Parts: sequence; C-alpha cells; structure tokens
Amino acid sequence: MDLNNIISKLKSKKELKDLDDNFIKARILEYLEQNKVDLSNERSRNYKLMFKFLRKKLRDVYGVFRIVKETRNLDIYNEFFNKFKPKTIMDLGCGLEPLSYTKTYPTKYYCYDINEDEVDTLNKFFKRNDINGKAFVFNLVDNNVEKLPKVDLCLIFKVLESLEAIKRNISKEIISKVKAKVIIVSFAKVALGKKVNIRKAGRSWFRRMLKDLNYDYSVIDYDNEIVFIIRKL
Repeated sequence: MDLNNIISKLKSKKELKDLDDNFIKARILEYLEQNKVDLSNERSRNYKLMFKFLRKKLRDVYGVFRIVKETRNLDIYNEFFNKFKPKTIMDLGCGLEPLSYTKTYPTKYYCYDINEDEVDTLNKFFKRNDINGKAFVFNLVDNNVEKLPKVDLCLIFKVLESLEAIKRNISKEIISKVKAKVIIVSFAKVALGKKVNIRKAGRSWFRRMLKDLNYDYSVIDYDNEIVFIIRKL
C-alpha cells in the first residue's frame, strides 16, 4: 500500500476529511522513521498499530483543536485592530474566524490554515465581499515560517498547544521566525483534554520561552482565553 492510500483511509474519519494531505504524510513518515512497518500487509500487527497511533494523534491534535477554537467576540478583534492600527494582518491557524472580522477593519489580510475546504471558503468570501485578503493552505509544523510575509500584526489564536503535541518547542521556532511588529497569541482557558480552568498566571512554559527570546509582552485574561501581546520590534 502506498502513502496516498494510507492518507485516504486516515481521512475517512469525518473530523479529518479536510486535513491537508502533506501534513498527514509528514506524520506518517515521522512514524516510519522510528518504527518498522510492512505497508504491503494491512493485517500485520505493526501496520494496525501504526494506523491506530496515527489516527488517534491526528484526531487528538486536530479534532480537539477544532472543537476548542470556537468563535470569539468580535469586540476582541476590534480592540486589537484599533489599538495597533495595522496595515497588514496575518492569521496563522485561522480556521473560519476571518469571516467574522475582516469586514470590520479595512486592511490587507494573509490567512493560513491546514484545512483545504476552509481556505477555499475564505478565498471565495474575500472575492465576493471585495476584501483585500488571501487565504493559503500552510502547515506550521513542516513548512518554512520564514517564507511568510512581513506584517504589522500576526494573530496565533489557540494554535500553539496543538502544534506542541506534534513537535516539541515548535512555538519558539514559530514566534522567533514570524516577521511581525506585534504578535498576539492566545490559549484556551481549558487545557486540551482537561476540564481544569487555567488562571491568568498559567502557561508558564510559554512565559519562559518569551523570556529566553527576550521579547516584551503583556497578558490579558478574557472569559474563555488567555492572550499574550508580544512586541518584537
């Protein structure tokens, strides 16, 4: 069985059907680097273990991420846009959130996500409403963040913890490579897979990372999420 067939079978689950093929392929190759699997024998124990592991990992990271990433109050976006008055805005792991806020503030938008259908929906929305924006399929774990455009403001809402589950310390790599004057990062008040509310003082690992990078930041505690405002320049 080739990798494309494995990808197709993994995407047969509803919550994974729109996931970028290249993202899934990268996870398969990572597994195969560390585990010996006969891809020609679907009935083998190693093949079944691989398939079970990959589906669970993708579902836990991507599926839960989509559930957590609910629509937020539009006032939050307006607050940041009016404060920083950006001429260019980049949204990483955007989902469909740009549908709610891009009409309210006239500027240039760059939106990135690994969900192919949502990217297509955003581009049709931008064209239909004459919005100066473009959406792209982009994999923050495997693609080169340094190739992303330089912007005034970058949004990374409820994304980093999902990525950390795939690649440890990926957050530091992304934050340091993003070319933006201001980066706004948010985390859900409820940690992934847990029912415990996280206080404003939470995410100590992220605070240590920002200290290591020597970036100035402030924190805002909203009802459903904690927001870090990071100034790089």
